[in-house]
Amino acid sequence: MIELRKKEGLSIVELLEKLDNSNLKEKDIKNWEIGLKYPDLDTIYKLSEIYKVPSTEFVQAKNNSYEKGLAGVNKKIIRWIAYTLNVSFYVGTVITVLIYVGALAFAFMFFLAMAYSV
Repeated sequence: MIELRKKEGLSIVELLEKLDNSNLKEKDIKNWEIGLKYPDLDTIYKLSEIYKVPSTEFVQAKNNSYEKGLAGVNKKIIRWIAYTLNVSFYVGTVITVLIYVGALAFAFMFFLAMAYSV
């Protein structure tokens, strides 16, 4: 979705203005763009008009993401990291892998220290 917004030359604030929904915030747009959440159907129809894309593509994208298991724990962690640090999904993936490797190394060193302290 971020590609569509950028293709139209819109900032998040400008998109919010076009959507004309006082309940929406910048974080909602960011969550949609990284796939943490999805807009409701009314908003999907408005987005399809703004981006000049059939609304069925938004609905299908939402359905496909669930079918591919994007609701998994690792994907949620990666997306949370990407959202929190305001980085791309790819960078969020790299950071998550580094965290996992660091945790594994710490656990290995901890158990090794425990084995030699006996």
